[in-house]
Amino acid sequence: MSIRTPIKDALRASIADEDAALARRLPTRAVKRRASVKLSTKAVKRMSADLPARARPAKPIEVTLSLAEAEQLTALRDRLRAGGTTVGRRELLRVAVELLESVAPDVLRAQLKALPALSKKQGKLRG
Repeated sequence: MSIRTPIKDALRASIADEDAALARRLPTRAVKRRASVKLSTKAVKRMSADLPARARPAKPIEVTLSLAEAEQLTALRDRLRAGGTTVGRRELLRVAVELLESVAPDVLRAQLKALPALSKKQGKLRG
């Protein structure tokens, strides 16, 4: 028996021990899967944080306009349609609400005072 045989046997045993220890340290498929799902979920949340939040719908309103105002609204929709943008009354009113926030309060008060009084019998614009 040569001296090399016990050394080879010892090396083989230590390699087997190392392989077993490595197998215990490496994550299992289930652990890898959970980590992957967790990373994917975090990535989706990060991407969705960049998207604008969807507004919840509010209670619908009825707006009474004068005939001149209704004609102005129709003319505006026609101009937008001619420019390639199809828009409904609802969208225009929603944009109008956004634009009203940018108007100075004193200008807004003056416009409100200048509004004509409407009779209850005039037609209603339904959005």
